[in-house]
Amino acid sequence: MALWSLRAFFMLVCAGAGWQASRLIHLDDPFWGIIGGLVMFTIVLALEVLLTSKESMANLVAVVFGIAVGILFGHLAFYITTLVLPLDMVEDQRVTSAIRIILTVPLCYLTTVIVFRTRDRFRFVIPYVEFKKELKGPRALLLDSSAIIDGRILALGKAGFFETRLFLPDFVLAEIQKIADSADRQRRARGQRGLAMVNQLQSAASVDFSIYETGQANSGPVDAQLVELAREIDAHLCTTDANLTKVARARGVAVLNINELAFAVRPSVAPGEQLTLELIRRGDEAGQAVGFLDDGTLLVVENAESQIGNVVSVEIVRLLQKNSGRIVFGKLVS
Repeated sequence: MALWSLRAFFMLVCAGAGWQASRLIHLDDPFWGIIGGLVMFTIVLALEVLLTSKESMANLVAVVFGIAVGILFGHLAFYITTLVLPLDMVEDQRVTSAIRIILTVPLCYLTTVIVFRTRDRFRFVIPYVEFKKELKGPRALLLDSSAIIDGRILALGKAGFFETRLFLPDFVLAEIQKIADSADRQRRARGQRGLAMVNQLQSAASVDFSIYETGQANSGPVDAQLVELAREIDAHLCTTDANLTKVARARGVAVLNINELAFAVRPSVAPGEQLTLELIRRGDEAGQAVGFLDDGTLLVVENAESQIGNVVSVEIVRLLQKNSGRIVFGKLVS
């Protein structure tokens, strides 16, 4: 509502500006000035709608930055050129203007195209649009094919474990597609699972995921490309591949290995294990008694109500994982 009020206000301002301009240039009918002001507001409104999306703004700033660098280089090239030209040519205003145009326009085009085509790589170097926040926060996470096919990355993202954007390089996507087209049935199934996971990540509202366009889909081993890209943009890798983990860390790239994460959060106890603890109160069901492990996990012991207040030996029977935490069930050891 506030945005539309602001737009309405500036529409009136533009109409008034057009009316005032018609008076200054002595138009017979100021009505045409008001129409011109409203047309100008309409054009600006259309540009606002088209250019204020995240991706459009990134493209716009990349173009503006490229033009600014091109103008700077054009000035430098002009002054260097005038040093080697004859003095009579330098003093000719028309010659110097032509030289300036000839040098500046191609350089502006060249720098603009370079920045626009490599804008994703600049995102970690040039603090514009939303990329300034990424420089101050966690590094971006590059996914490899094993992390995508594994599938647990989606659950981790939905659970809110990633505070940064997840990127899947285009050459990794090409690798997954190649696996999906394999003649081997098992490889084909894994590839199709990976492609389905990519679609799910793209549609998941709670996961900031996108394809990272590098234009290098067929330029060498995928793992080597992935490590080099991570070093180039100062990102982290996410994988389940033990060999890739070792190589990346040897090259100075930080790695989040999902298998290592799963091992780190594994249960502190396992079925069949025996331990001793104190039972401190009754359970929710008849005959149950409750104690707590050293890490605070709730342990429910069946048919142990009579042992409340005592230290007993318990054998772990099963584990129950809930969103609120883990519950361990056990039985008394006779």
